[in-house]
Amino acid sequence: MPLTRSVSRSSNAVDKQILRKSSLFLAAGIILFILPAIYLLTGRSAAPGDDPAQAAKRYLTAVYARDYPKAYQWTSAEDQKLKSAKEYLTENPPFSGAALELAYQLGNRVEWHELRSEVHGEKATVYFRVTLPDANAPALQKLFLDFDPERLSRLTGSEKREIEKGLESMKKQGTLPVIEGENSLELVKEDGQWKVFNNWGGAIRIRFTAEVKEGLAWDFRPVQEIVLAKPGETLRAFYIAKNVSNRPLTAKAKHVDEPKELAEKYLEIIQCFCFIQQTLAPGEEKEFPLLFRVHFNAPRDVGEFRVNYQFYPIDKFPDK
Repeated sequence: MPLTRSVSRSSNAVDKQILRKSSLFLAAGIILFILPAIYLLTGRSAAPGDDPAQAAKRYLTAVYARDYPKAYQWTSAEDQKLKSAKEYLTENPPFSGAALELAYQLGNRVEWHELRSEVHGEKATVYFRVTLPDANAPALQKLFLDFDPERLSRLTGSEKREIEKGLESMKKQGTLPVIEGENSLELVKEDGQWKVFNNWGGAIRIRFTAEVKEGLAWDFRPVQEIVLAKPGETLRAFYIAKNVSNRPLTAKAKHVDEPKELAEKYLEIIQCFCFIQQTLAPGEEKEFPLLFRVHFNAPRDVGEFRVNYQFYPIDKFPDK
Protein backbone atom coordinates (compact mmCIF):
# COMPACT_ATOMS: atom_id res chain seq x y z
CA MET A 1 0.00 0.00 0.00
CA PRO A 2 1.63 3.30 -1.04
CA LEU A 3 2.45 6.06 1.42
CA THR A 4 0.89 9.43 0.68
CA ARG A 5 2.71 12.73 0.82
CA SER A 6 0.12 14.19 3.19
CA VAL A 7 1.08 11.78 5.94
CA SER A 8 3.24 13.35 8.61
CA ARG A 9 5.61 11.54 10.94
CA SER A 10 4.43 10.68 14.42
CA SER A 11 7.46 12.26 16.03
CA ASN A 12 10.93 13.13 14.83
CA ALA A 13 12.32 11.88 18.12
CA VAL A 14 10.55 8.55 17.76
CA ASP A 15 11.74 8.12 14.16
CA LYS A 16 15.34 8.88 15.13
CA GLN A 17 15.11 6.45 18.00
CA ILE A 18 13.78 3.71 15.76
CA LEU A 19 16.45 4.26 13.12
CA ARG A 20 19.13 4.36 15.80
CA LYS A 21 17.75 1.25 17.48
CA SER A 22 17.62 -0.46 14.13
CA SER A 23 21.28 0.31 13.54
CA LEU A 24 22.13 -1.35 16.84
CA PHE A 25 21.43 -4.63 15.10
CA LEU A 26 23.77 -3.67 12.28
CA ALA A 27 26.44 -6.16 13.29
CA ALA A 28 25.31 -8.35 16.15
CA GLY A 29 21.90 -9.23 14.77
CA ILE A 30 23.25 -10.00 11.35
CA ILE A 31 26.24 -12.01 12.50
CA LEU A 32 24.03 -14.24 14.58
CA PHE A 33 21.31 -14.74 12.05
CA ILE A 34 22.63 -14.33 8.52
CA LEU A 35 26.29 -13.52 9.13
CA PRO A 36 27.20 -10.81 6.64
CA ALA A 37 30.54 -11.46 5.02
CA ILE A 38 32.14 -8.06 4.83
CA TYR A 39 33.98 -7.21 1.67
CA LEU A 40 34.67 -3.80 0.16
CA LEU A 41 31.75 -3.08 -2.13
CA THR A 42 32.81 -1.88 -5.53
CA GLY A 43 29.32 -1.00 -6.69
CA ARG A 44 29.54 -3.14 -9.84
CA SER A 45 26.97 -5.73 -10.83
CA ALA A 46 27.85 -9.39 -10.61
CA ALA A 47 29.57 -10.58 -13.75
CA PRO A 48 28.63 -13.92 -15.35
CA GLY A 49 32.02 -15.39 -14.47
CA ASP A 50 31.78 -14.55 -10.76
CA ASP A 51 31.75 -17.47 -8.37
CA PRO A 52 29.03 -17.75 -5.70
CA ALA A 53 31.41 -16.81 -2.89
CA GLN A 54 32.09 -13.39 -4.45
CA ALA A 55 28.36 -12.88 -5.07
CA ALA A 56 27.68 -13.72 -1.42
CA LYS A 57 30.33 -11.23 -0.31
CA ARG A 58 28.81 -8.40 -2.33
CA TYR A 59 25.31 -9.11 -1.09
CA LEU A 60 26.20 -9.49 2.56
CA THR A 61 28.44 -6.44 2.51
CA ALA A 62 25.45 -4.41 1.36
CA VAL A 63 23.33 -5.83 4.17
CA TYR A 64 25.98 -5.04 6.78
CA ALA A 65 26.28 -1.45 5.57
CA ARG A 66 22.49 -1.10 5.27
CA ASP A 67 22.85 -0.53 1.54
CA TYR A 68 19.54 -2.27 1.05
CA PRO A 69 18.83 -1.06 -2.50
CA LYS A 70 21.98 -2.94 -3.57
CA ALA A 71 21.09 -5.97 -1.47
CA TYR A 72 17.67 -6.19 -3.12
CA GLN A 73 19.26 -6.12 -6.58
CA TRP A 74 21.27 -9.21 -5.64
CA THR A 75 18.25 -11.11 -4.31
CA SER A 76 16.74 -13.95 -6.33
CA ALA A 77 13.84 -13.39 -8.69
CA GLU A 78 11.79 -15.94 -6.75
CA ASP A 79 12.20 -13.87 -3.58
CA GLN A 80 11.45 -10.62 -5.39
CA LYS A 81 8.10 -12.03 -6.53
CA LEU A 82 7.10 -12.24 -2.86
CA LYS A 83 8.45 -8.90 -1.66
CA SER A 84 8.68 -5.76 -3.80
CA ALA A 85 11.59 -3.35 -3.58
CA LYS A 86 9.26 -0.79 -1.98
CA GLU A 87 8.19 -3.25 0.70
CA TYR A 88 11.76 -4.40 1.31
CA LEU A 89 13.05 -0.83 1.73
CA THR A 90 10.17 0.08 4.02
CA GLU A 91 10.97 -2.90 6.22
CA ASN A 92 14.73 -2.24 6.07
CA PRO A 93 15.48 1.50 6.23
CA PRO A 94 18.74 2.02 4.31
CA PHE A 95 21.69 4.22 5.10
CA SER A 96 22.73 6.85 2.58
CA GLY A 97 25.33 9.55 2.23
CA ALA A 98 27.88 9.79 5.05
CA ALA A 99 26.23 7.03 7.10
CA LEU A 100 26.55 4.60 4.20
CA GLU A 101 30.11 5.67 3.44
CA LEU A 102 31.20 5.19 7.05
CA ALA A 103 29.40 1.86 7.35
CA TYR A 104 31.51 0.59 4.49
CA GLN A 105 34.60 1.78 6.35
CA LEU A 106 33.76 -0.85 8.96
CA GLY A 107 33.44 -3.37 6.17
CA ASN A 108 37.10 -3.04 5.30
CA ARG A 109 38.04 -4.36 8.75
CA VAL A 110 36.37 -7.74 8.43
CA GLU A 111 38.48 -10.86 8.37
CA TRP A 112 37.42 -13.94 6.42
CA HIS A 113 38.18 -17.49 7.46
CA GLU A 114 37.45 -20.83 5.85
CA LEU A 115 35.39 -19.56 2.92
CA ARG A 116 34.22 -22.34 0.65
CA SER A 117 31.47 -23.02 -1.88
CA GLU A 118 29.54 -26.12 -2.87
CA VAL A 119 27.99 -25.82 -6.32
CA HIS A 120 25.32 -28.16 -7.66
CA GLY A 121 24.26 -27.02 -11.11
CA GLU A 122 22.31 -23.78 -10.79
CA LYS A 123 22.36 -23.82 -6.99
CA ALA A 124 25.17 -23.18 -4.53
CA THR A 125 25.85 -23.01 -0.81
CA VAL A 126 28.56 -20.72 0.52
CA TYR A 127 30.02 -21.58 3.93
CA PHE A 128 32.08 -19.07 5.87
CA ARG A 129 33.47 -17.93 9.19
CA VAL A 130 34.12 -14.25 9.82
CA THR A 131 35.45 -11.83 12.38
CA LEU A 132 33.81 -8.42 12.02
CA PRO A 133 33.54 -5.11 13.89
CA ASP A 134 30.87 -5.15 16.60
CA ALA A 135 28.82 -2.09 15.74
CA ASN A 136 26.89 -2.53 19.00
CA ALA A 137 30.01 -1.97 21.10
CA PRO A 138 29.98 1.31 23.06
CA ALA A 139 33.35 2.37 21.62
CA LEU A 140 32.08 2.14 18.03
CA GLN A 141 28.70 3.62 18.93
CA LYS A 142 30.49 6.65 20.36
CA LEU A 143 32.91 6.98 17.47
CA PHE A 144 30.11 6.71 14.88
CA LEU A 145 27.71 9.06 16.72
CA ASP A 146 25.34 6.20 17.57
CA PHE A 147 25.02 5.54 13.84
CA ASP A 148 22.49 8.37 13.72
CA PRO A 149 22.00 9.13 9.98
CA GLU A 150 21.08 12.77 10.56
CA ARG A 151 24.10 13.51 12.75
CA LEU A 152 26.42 11.70 10.37
CA SER A 153 24.99 13.60 7.39
CA ARG A 154 26.03 16.89 9.01
CA LEU A 155 29.69 15.90 9.38
CA THR A 156 32.29 17.92 7.52
CA GLY A 157 34.96 16.22 5.46
CA SER A 158 37.52 16.68 8.23
CA GLU A 159 35.14 15.25 10.84
CA LYS A 160 34.59 12.15 8.73
CA ARG A 161 38.31 11.71 8.37
CA GLU A 162 38.66 11.90 12.15
CA ILE A 163 36.23 8.99 12.49
CA GLU A 164 38.24 7.04 9.92
CA LYS A 165 41.46 7.80 11.82
CA GLY A 166 39.87 6.70 15.07
CA LEU A 167 38.81 3.43 13.47
CA GLU A 168 42.29 2.82 12.08
CA SER A 169 43.81 3.59 15.47
CA MET A 170 41.59 0.96 17.11
CA LYS A 171 42.69 -1.57 14.52
CA LYS A 172 46.40 -0.87 14.98
CA GLN A 173 46.17 -0.93 18.78
CA GLY A 174 44.15 -4.13 18.84
CA THR A 175 41.22 -2.43 20.58
CA LEU A 176 38.68 -2.73 17.75
CA PRO A 177 35.70 -4.62 19.25
CA VAL A 178 34.77 -7.60 17.12
CA ILE A 179 32.40 -10.56 17.05
CA GLU A 180 32.88 -13.90 15.36
CA GLY A 181 30.58 -16.47 13.85
CA GLU A 182 29.99 -18.93 11.07
CA ASN A 183 27.08 -19.72 8.82
CA SER A 184 26.08 -20.43 5.23
CA LEU A 185 24.15 -18.75 2.45
CA GLU A 186 22.13 -20.24 -0.40
CA LEU A 187 22.41 -18.88 -3.95
CA VAL A 188 20.85 -19.58 -7.32
CA LYS A 189 22.12 -18.81 -10.80
CA GLU A 190 19.90 -16.59 -12.94
CA ASP A 191 20.92 -15.57 -16.46
CA GLY A 192 24.53 -16.36 -15.70
CA GLN A 193 24.60 -14.39 -12.43
CA TRP A 194 24.56 -15.72 -8.88
CA LYS A 195 21.77 -14.28 -6.73
CA VAL A 196 21.01 -14.85 -3.05
CA PHE A 197 18.06 -17.07 -2.26
CA ASN A 198 16.50 -15.76 0.96
CA ASN A 199 13.57 -18.16 0.79
CA TRP A 200 11.02 -15.52 1.70
CA GLY A 201 8.40 -18.06 0.71
CA GLY A 202 9.33 -19.98 3.86
CA ALA A 203 9.35 -16.89 6.09
CA ILE A 204 6.93 -16.31 8.95
CA ARG A 205 3.96 -14.12 8.06
CA ILE A 206 3.32 -11.17 10.38
CA ARG A 207 -0.28 -10.09 9.87
CA PHE A 208 -0.98 -6.55 11.10
CA THR A 209 -4.51 -5.37 11.87
CA ALA A 210 -5.94 -2.25 13.51
CA GLU A 211 -8.91 -1.21 15.67
CA VAL A 212 -10.16 1.93 17.37
CA LYS A 213 -11.93 1.45 20.71
CA GLU A 214 -14.40 3.23 22.94
CA GLY A 215 -15.69 5.56 20.24
CA LEU A 216 -12.34 7.08 19.29
CA ALA A 217 -12.96 9.17 16.15
CA TRP A 218 -9.87 8.08 14.27
CA ASP A 219 -9.30 6.17 11.07
CA PHE A 220 -6.51 3.71 11.76
CA ARG A 221 -4.90 1.07 9.53
CA PRO A 222 -1.62 -0.71 8.81
CA VAL A 223 0.33 0.49 5.79
CA GLN A 224 1.33 -3.08 4.98
CA GLU A 225 -1.01 -5.78 6.22
CA ILE A 226 1.43 -8.68 5.85
CA VAL A 227 5.19 -8.68 6.33
CA LEU A 228 7.33 -11.74 5.61
CA ALA A 229 9.92 -12.09 8.38
CA LYS A 230 12.74 -14.57 8.63
CA PRO A 231 13.74 -15.54 12.17
CA GLY A 232 16.43 -13.17 13.43
CA GLU A 233 15.53 -10.27 11.13
CA THR A 234 14.78 -6.87 12.63
CA LEU A 235 12.17 -5.18 10.44
CA ARG A 236 10.18 -1.97 10.36
CA ALA A 237 6.45 -1.51 9.72
CA PHE A 238 4.05 1.44 9.75
CA TYR A 239 0.50 2.30 10.73
CA ILE A 240 -1.46 5.40 9.68
CA ALA A 241 -4.01 7.19 11.83
CA LYS A 242 -6.25 10.16 11.04
CA ASN A 243 -8.40 12.24 13.37
CA VAL A 244 -11.78 12.49 11.65
CA SER A 245 -13.36 14.67 14.36
CA ASN A 246 -13.45 18.48 14.65
CA ARG A 247 -11.38 18.62 17.85
CA PRO A 248 -7.97 17.45 19.05
CA LEU A 249 -7.97 13.90 20.35
CA THR A 250 -5.37 12.16 22.51
CA ALA A 251 -5.15 8.38 22.47
CA LYS A 252 -2.89 5.52 23.39
CA ALA A 253 -2.38 2.16 21.71
CA LYS A 254 -1.83 -1.38 22.88
CA HIS A 255 -1.07 -4.45 20.83
CA VAL A 256 -2.50 -7.94 21.13
CA ASP A 257 -0.32 -10.67 19.65
CA GLU A 258 -1.47 -14.16 18.69
CA PRO A 259 -0.93 -17.02 19.13
CA LYS A 260 -0.37 -15.57 22.61
CA GLU A 261 2.02 -18.12 24.11
CA LEU A 262 4.18 -18.36 21.00
CA ALA A 263 4.20 -14.59 20.49
CA GLU A 264 5.35 -14.01 24.07
CA LYS A 265 8.32 -16.29 23.44
CA TYR A 266 9.28 -15.55 19.87
CA LEU A 267 7.88 -12.20 18.72
CA GLU A 268 9.56 -9.07 20.06
CA ILE A 269 8.18 -5.57 19.56
CA ILE A 270 11.40 -3.60 19.97
CA GLN A 271 10.05 -0.08 19.56
CA CYS A 272 6.57 1.17 18.80
CA PHE A 273 4.16 4.06 19.09
CA CYS A 274 2.21 2.29 21.85
CA PHE A 275 4.79 3.30 24.46
CA ILE A 276 3.56 6.92 24.59
CA GLN A 277 0.25 8.71 24.11
CA GLN A 278 -0.47 10.34 20.76
CA THR A 279 -2.42 13.52 19.97
CA LEU A 280 -3.90 14.38 16.58
CA ALA A 281 -5.38 17.75 15.62
CA PRO A 282 -8.70 17.84 13.72
CA GLY A 283 -8.17 16.27 10.32
CA GLU A 284 -4.52 15.50 11.05
CA GLU A 285 -3.02 12.29 9.69
CA LYS A 286 0.16 10.69 11.00
CA GLU A 287 2.36 7.76 10.22
CA PHE A 288 3.43 5.62 13.19
CA PRO A 289 6.49 3.35 12.84
CA LEU A 290 7.31 0.24 14.80
CA LEU A 291 10.29 -2.09 14.91
CA PHE A 292 9.92 -5.83 15.50
CA ARG A 293 11.79 -9.08 15.34
CA VAL A 294 10.97 -12.78 15.23
CA HIS A 295 13.45 -14.60 17.45
CA PHE A 296 16.01 -16.74 15.72
CA ASN A 297 14.90 -19.88 17.60
CA ALA A 298 11.23 -19.58 16.62
CA PRO A 299 9.82 -23.06 15.79
CA ARG A 300 9.80 -23.88 12.09
CA ASP A 301 6.12 -24.78 12.20
CA VAL A 302 5.08 -21.26 13.26
CA GLY A 303 3.53 -20.02 10.05
CA GLU A 304 2.01 -16.74 11.18
CA PHE A 305 1.84 -14.21 13.99
CA ARG A 306 -1.11 -11.83 14.20
CA VAL A 307 -0.47 -8.37 15.64
CA ASN A 308 -3.54 -6.28 16.40
CA TYR A 309 -2.99 -2.65 17.43
CA GLN A 310 -5.86 -1.01 19.30
CA PHE A 311 -6.11 2.75 19.92
CA TYR A 312 -8.15 3.95 22.92
CA PRO A 313 -9.10 7.46 24.04
CA ILE A 314 -6.52 8.31 26.66
CA ASP A 315 -9.13 8.49 29.46
CA LYS A 316 -10.43 5.03 28.57
CA PHE A 317 -7.16 3.21 28.09
CA PRO A 318 -7.36 -0.13 29.95
CA ASP A 319 -5.14 -0.56 33.01
CA LYS A 320 -4.26 -4.11 31.96
